[in-house]
Amino acid sequence: MKTLKVVLVGQPNVGKSSLINALSNAKMRVGNFSGVTLEKAEATLNYKDYTITMIDLPGTYSLNGYTTEERVCKDFLDNESYDIILNVLDSTNLEHNLILTLQLQQLDKAKLIALNMIDEAKIDGIMIDTKQLSQMLHTNVCEVSSTKKQNLNILLDALITTHESYMKTKDTELTQKDSNNIKWHNTQEEIQEHKHNNIGITSTLAQNAQVIVNHIQKVTKPRAAGSAKLDSILLHRIWSIPIFLLAMFLVFQLSFVLGDFFKEMIESGIDTLATFTKDSITNDLFASLLGDGIIKGVGAVLSFLPLIATLFLGLSLLESSGYMARVAFMLDGLFFKFGLHGKSFIPLVMGFGCSVPAYMATRTLRNKRDKLLTLFIIGFMSCSARLPIYLLFVGAFFSAEYAGFILFGIYLCGFIIALLLAKILRIFVFRGESEPFVMEMPRYRIPTLRVIWFSVWGKSYLFLKKAGSVILIGAILVWILANFPKSTLLQEEFNRDIQVLATQNLSEREFEEKQKIYENNLLESQLEYSFAGRLGHALEPIFAPLGFDWRLSVALITGFSAKEMVVTTLGVLYALGEEAVDDDLKNQSLQEELRASIDTKAAVAFIFFIMLYIPCFAATIAFINESGKKIYGIYLFIFTTLAAYTFAFIGHEVTGLLGY
Repeated sequence: MKTLKVVLVGQPNVGKSSLINALSNAKMRVGNFSGVTLEKAEATLNYKDYTITMIDLPGTYSLNGYTTEERVCKDFLDNESYDIILNVLDSTNLEHNLILTLQLQQLDKAKLIALNMIDEAKIDGIMIDTKQLSQMLHTNVCEVSSTKKQNLNILLDALITTHESYMKTKDTELTQKDSNNIKWHNTQEEIQEHKHNNIGITSTLAQNAQVIVNHIQKVTKPRAAGSAKLDSILLHRIWSIPIFLLAMFLVFQLSFVLGDFFKEMIESGIDTLATFTKDSITNDLFASLLGDGIIKGVGAVLSFLPLIATLFLGLSLLESSGYMARVAFMLDGLFFKFGLHGKSFIPLVMGFGCSVPAYMATRTLRNKRDKLLTLFIIGFMSCSARLPIYLLFVGAFFSAEYAGFILFGIYLCGFIIALLLAKILRIFVFRGESEPFVMEMPRYRIPTLRVIWFSVWGKSYLFLKKAGSVILIGAILVWILANFPKSTLLQEEFNRDIQVLATQNLSEREFEEKQKIYENNLLESQLEYSFAGRLGHALEPIFAPLGFDWRLSVALITGFSAKEMVVTTLGVLYALGEEAVDDDLKNQSLQEELRASIDTKAAVAFIFFIMLYIPCFAATIAFINESGKKIYGIYLFIFTTLAAYTFAFIGHEVTGLLGY
């Protein structure tokens, strides 16, 4: 078999990823924002006597090296080994797409142009003379439709033919043009002259692209009439924000209603499996490790998968339809005032579901400073794992009639604090001009099942792969900290108390109730004696100004492994057992214990601290991966801890001034 290495190059939203999906069934992400496939992705297929490897480079507007995508593409095209460039163009937006095409003409490589979405262009009344375009660019041109799978075999044949023709004439100067032809690209001298002035290069190429389009394209009817009508409604200066809020409310409502149904089923299965495992293993220590540490630790992540998947489903529907690009454009003005980019909106919204995919969604930001700034404030969006903690403390310290307003205020407060801290970071840390907000408005489309499936499955798989494995390690570490060392004296004292209890004339029910009290007291004492308990006592003086006791300090530590563990930890520490989070009566008892142990000022401070301090271990690893440097993980810990402590102290003092 012969080999053929094809590099797909094109601007964002031209359908490169969907074209590879159509050719090879590769499971690649398809979206409407530039930078969706930030790293090059490969797919392989066999066609005739060739094994064709297709490499999808990030969507980029040019090769000037300004953004990460531009640098990745330019470095690959200049330094890597490949056979042919497949330049994918959006047939409905040809003039803008040709700017990159004209830059590619400078490369002495075999090239083929694929006019994608040709079916949509014809529907819009756009007629393209492909023969004349081929003559003007001295490059073969092929019309295709990745969504309708039109002319895919013709495209593969053209790739092979172009490659073989180029190899035969490799020693011939292919870049010589007739002196009467228009100069489509800049000379090397002009490129050096404008090295720090991208506008000069772009404007020249844009003029050339306009000339080409005037020669080869005819429009037979008004364009994008349907999109214009929808935009007049969805981007209305008054109704756009309410429509957006309604859309996001429906997405989150879908996530919680549908996701919670399956979440409860998974939690029930996990609890049954953990109980069965502990009952089946005679060694108590190993049974606790397997049941409490591993199964329940990983199960805490698995139980949230339905909620996360349904959230991905809703966001994918909005994104694939073309609406999310318009929302980013709509919010750019507001975000710009706080130093954020319009495209920061998507990761911030996803942060209300889970920080792990939210961090991954920052790949849509092309500028490094904008990406880092967004990464540092995503954690202030209250993820779904924090919700049980809020419900516990709000129910314990505030009346039920105001609970809903307070819960909404918590989420709103986190968002406002995030904007304020983003402004501070922009002024003092991530200084410099923000990336200009440049985005091709995609046309409205009805999302296909194939696109939605690949999007939801791909993100869900990454969530399980990244979060599940890290949570497993974190759960084991927390289990070790909470279970070692063991105090033999406490165990002997417990055994004596049970023996004394057995000699008393008690009914079976009374004996079981008192035995359970002794067991929970033993759990509390052993946990206080463990490494986690000692660390909590060591931290108690630090958190004393916030009104935290050692139990709350330990809960913050275990919460770093997974926020779901905070309520469970408090249930153990307040001698109610691990079932406190699962049983309504015991949950009420835990609220009573909290009211008896801490005041409202400490409760408000704890809510603020939970809201703002470092995300869970899995999310922190995702943050480090996306930021590119491990040192940023330390910076995140310092930044979020200082923010959490500061606002928790302010909340504590203000609550005291209000008389609580």
